[in-house]
Amino acid sequence: MLFRVAALIIGLIVPMFAIVALFPWYDRVNPLIFGFPFLYFWIFLWFPLTTLCLYGAWKLENRAIRGEEG
Repeated sequence: MLFRVAALIIGLIVPMFAIVALFPWYDRVNPLIFGFPFLYFWIFLWFPLTTLCLYGAWKLENRAIRGEEG
């Protein structure tokens, strides 16, 4: 049960919080990072980070499923 809750938090809550809840923090034009305003950089950064979060959640969910079988 603990692995499933952790998988939910990592796979859903963390990316959603980083993109939606932190919007007032990263809604800036300056600084420019690689020629992009920070807003675009932050959103584009979370594409691969969300993938990593979902991979971690998937691994935790598999661990929870294997724990129930054994």
